[in-house]
Amino acid sequence: MKTKVFLAMALMVAIIAVAFAQDEKEDVAKLPNDVSEWEIQAEQGDTVALHKLLRYLNDNSDYVVCVEVVQVVSADGEDITDEASNNNTTEYDEEFADLCSERLEYWLAKGLAVNDPVAISIKGQRDYFYDEESSIESLVKAVEVGDNQAALFCGSACFNQGRYAEAVKYLTMAYDAGIPSAGWHLAMCYSEGLGVEKDNSKAIEFLRHSAMMDYPEAVLEMKRIEPSNPVWKHKADSIEIDFTDFPIIED
Repeated sequence: MKTKVFLAMALMVAIIAVAFAQDEKEDVAKLPNDVSEWEIQAEQGDTVALHKLLRYLNDNSDYVVCVEVVQVVSADGEDITDEASNNNTTEYDEEFADLCSERLEYWLAKGLAVNDPVAISIKGQRDYFYDEESSIESLVKAVEVGDNQAALFCGSACFNQGRYAEAVKYLTMAYDAGIPSAGWHLAMCYSEGLGVEKDNSKAIEFLRHSAMMDYPEAVLEMKRIEPSNPVWKHKADSIEIDFTDFPIIED
């Protein structure tokens, strides 16, 4: 009798343990089904799937640059530090981010081994805050092997370093590839004469192109420049814009 009771208790403990383990398993972070499918396709040599996978994992990894914000000031000089802090409601799932970071490390290594342009570009982006020179070298290489997005990052990195002529070169490549924000960045260069001869009319041309592709900053700037144009009012009303206008063209 005692043996039967003992076996029954052991069986119950085992069932509870299995159920607990199952609950824990369900709580473990998992990649979405379509991302898992990209992994399968990438393992089979699908380059498009690899690029989707790399970009997704990079966007969702634990690669977070922490900056201590002392003060945030709007374009008109108003202190909006508290408002900016209250609007920072981005949710961060540490477990999921760790999973994405782990998988990204694996796929970046695979991509870099075959000189994949997106892998090289992402490496350059991730290196920027640690080694700017190495970062730009990677981004330039990514541009050379065909990643248009890398041209935007490369242009922005060069701009931040004061290498304006190089910035214009790579931003123009990104603009020609149809990347919306490139026009806004080029407008800053032409409106201030950074790396090129100052030309406000050309700056507005770049802004207009960027705004037509719904880049928020460019839409706001075009609405300020052409307040009577209903196109810009309509776009500004239809796009969620929660930041202050930042004029870059002189009145």
